[in-house]
Amino acid sequence: MDKFKSKKPNKKHGKNWKKFWKLGAEEFNTQYFDITKEGELTVREGNYIYNISDIIKKYGSPTEIVFPFILEERLEDLHDYFHAYMKIQGYRGKFFYHYPMKVNQNKEFIMPLISEGAHMEVGSVNELWLVKKLWEEDKFHSKLRVLCNGPKTEAYIKLIEELRIKNLSIMPIIEDEHELERLAKYKGEVGIRVNLDTKADTHWDKKVDRFGFTSKEILDLPRMKNLRLLHYHIGSQIITAGSVLKPIEEAMDLYIKLVKNQPSLDTLDVGGGFGVPYEKKPFYTAKKMSEKIVRLLKKKSDAAGIKHPNLAVEWGRYIVAPAQITIYT
Repeated sequence: MDKFKSKKPNKKHGKNWKKFWKLGAEEFNTQYFDITKEGELTVREGNYIYNISDIIKKYGSPTEIVFPFILEERLEDLHDYFHAYMKIQGYRGKFFYHYPMKVNQNKEFIMPLISEGAHMEVGSVNELWLVKKLWEEDKFHSKLRVLCNGPKTEAYIKLIEELRIKNLSIMPIIEDEHELERLAKYKGEVGIRVNLDTKADTHWDKKVDRFGFTSKEILDLPRMKNLRLLHYHIGSQIITAGSVLKPIEEAMDLYIKLVKNQPSLDTLDVGGGFGVPYEKKPFYTAKKMSEKIVRLLKKKSDAAGIKHPNLAVEWGRYIVAPAQITIYT
């Protein structure tokens, strides 16, 4: 256990560990963390302080520690950023956060986010089955919306249809020709995924993306009365602010063209990939990016003379990563 303690910051060692690890800094998502005079890591929740060394002494290591209050506060802040800038700029669309189940499927993660207004996103029949079990246990209201991404097996589609009939708000995102044909008679709302030409600066080596249609293929589709959402996913752990904004700009240009032939369309889903600053250097923030995203969408919508689209994001890593730590001996 002594190995877990950092060396006491003193003149001899010349280390201020709080400063060295950038603790207590909102720009690095470490505003909840601190180092005691004894060199032990602590986490603050309101007026209460958890001593991580004490927890490890009690439960041993390795162990994972999750902080639901950090999940809640981060999602609450994200909602506040978008709602504030939408109000300031006169943006008339709505904002939706969809938690991607692939990030972490434990209730300790899902329930705090649902309590703060999160909707859900799944990528497989297994993840949708977990959502079904939560719903059947009355863990969330039917108005919570579930977006269904990923390749649609027959079992996946049948479960989507079953839950729609039971009045769960569920929307499959069509990703290829097979799904387009299979879901042609689907009675509920659907979305469609575009494979953008833009390549972002991310940690995901995305040389080939088998999911999604080209912009031309989407524009050539016949009118679909139930098409509500245009979706894309550009990558994981996007490194630069420009790589966040460029795909949104390309997708919005397509949205403007598409809505003229698909008047039921009302939502742009910019997917996941929003990064967190693992390294100790300047990084873009959700607060600044939310302002830029709202301004970009409003400017393009107004110039084209269309209604401001609703905006959906699936930023899983951004919400979850700072809310958990794993301790090893």
